[in-house]
This record gives sequence, structure tokens and C-alpha cells, in this order.
Amino acid sequence: MIQVQLPILQTKDELDSWLRQQKNQINFVPTMGALHLGHAELIKTAKKIGAHQSSVVLISIFVNPLQFGANEDFEDYPKNLMNDCQLAKKYGADAIWAPNYEDIFPYGEKAYFKIKAPSTLQNYLCGATRKGHFDGVSTIIARLLGLIKPNTLLLGEKDWQQYIILRQLVNDLGLPVEIQGIATVRDSNGLALSSRNQYLSKNEHTQALALPRALRKACKDFKKHQGINLKEIKSSLEKNDLKVEYIEILDKDLLTPVQGTKSISLLAAAVTCGNTRLIDHTFLMTRSPIVAID
Repeated sequence: MIQVQLPILQTKDELDSWLRQQKNQINFVPTMGALHLGHAELIKTAKKIGAHQSSVVLISIFVNPLQFGANEDFEDYPKNLMNDCQLAKKYGADAIWAPNYEDIFPYGEKAYFKIKAPSTLQNYLCGATRKGHFDGVSTIIARLLGLIKPNTLLLGEKDWQQYIILRQLVNDLGLPVEIQGIATVRDSNGLALSSRNQYLSKNEHTQALALPRALRKACKDFKKHQGINLKEIKSSLEKNDLKVEYIEILDKDLLTPVQGTKSISLLAAAVTCGNTRLIDHTFLMTRSPIVAID
């Protein structure tokens, strides 16, 4: 076990040994590394969950080959374990588990059950074009949860489709873990934080800002009962040299086209800026959200 500011567990034996030593609630944040301030928000929240804020926070870093398709960036996905360790420690993590492929699948992936995500949750958004992606995500999360057995699983909501699928995975399999979603974290210009943002050049970052800007405008127009014109949104994105993969309005839980009037709907988009694929979403609400005050 390497000790660099906080424990970096590299094998299943090291993980098991660390888990046996823990006396408090374990809150788990799965990542593929290249941590940023969005991950920091997950870690900070994880540290606060539990009686008397005495929980321990475990971060996993595993670039999951099962969720990458052909011609995607598996080989080039950004990796910097020491930087990840420093950020995780700064925001309250107690340990990092950075397993190799063999630690997750000792006998190879074909020797283990795989999860098939519901097709009804994959017919739109990223699932429509990234065939097998969410099956790979679901398989690895189920595997990680089985190995760690945490009390709470924390997930970012930036990839809303992933959040919904994993929420149903836990519910359908009756896994003994609570799920907590954390709202999308953005940079000072409004761009949703992502590990892949580091691929963007300075000019591409400026171009990419058209995506959150278009979603904000659509949300404001909807509140003013001006309706949503997806063709106009697509055109505004293309004028900023963004290649639009999809822009869709769906039921936020079922991930199917909205039938009739909904009090809350999901407006989600995926674009390519340069060579970088970006996703973002907002919620269309017919009224302002209710804020409960204790």
C-alpha cells in the first residue's frame, strides 16, 4: 500500500484490510480519476453524511473499460493519481482505492455476471448512440458496491441518465446502500465541470459556453410560457461551432418523451466541441421550486 498523504489501496487484500479497520459509516464516491471541483463537492458531502459527521469517505479511481465504445478515449483518458490524491485529501477523503483491472475481475470479465441496463432508460440521450455504455457502467458499479458494501453511494447529477439508471439498479437489486445525488457543479463561466474539459483549448472553452447559455435561456423562456423550440436551440449551438449530437425534452425519471404537460421536465443536450464531447442538462419547471425552511 502506497502512503502519499492518505492511503492509496491498490489490491483487494489492501481494500479488505482497510475496510476491516473501519468502525464508522462508509460513504463511497466512485470515479475514473482526473478529479476536479465537482468531485470535491461529492467528497465534502460524503464527509457530512452520518451520525455526528463521523463517516469515513472512500474514493475509487478506476477507468472502466466496459463503458468505453470503439473510437472513444479509453487509452487517452486523463490520469494523474498524485493530483487526485491531493484533491481527495484536501476535501475530506479518508482513502483512495485505485485497483487494477485484475483486482476487479481476477478471472477476466467473462467469468462474472454483467448487468444489462433497462432498454427503456437507454433509448434516448447518450444511451441511444453509446451502445453498451450504461451496461458497462452498471456492471462496474454493481461490482464495486459488492466489494466495498458502503452505507452511502454518492453520484454526480451532471450525467442525469447515468444517475437515473444507477438509482434503479440499486432499487431493482435491493442493494443495501443509500444513494445521494449531487447537483452539477460549474466553473465561474457556467460550464459544467468534467474531467474531459481539460481537453478543451482556450478558444474551445469559450465556444463550449454556448451550451449552458442556451440551456439557461430555454429555461427562462419556459418559465415565461414562451415554449421551447429545439430547432432554434440547435441552431444557436451550431453557430458557435458546436456539433449537436442530441437535444431532447424528456420525463426526468422515465427518460422518455414528455406526454402532455409536466410540472418538471428534463432538457438535455450533448455536443462535440473540437474533439471533446460535452453533456449538460437543465430542468424545465412550470413554477419555481418550493424551498422548505426548518
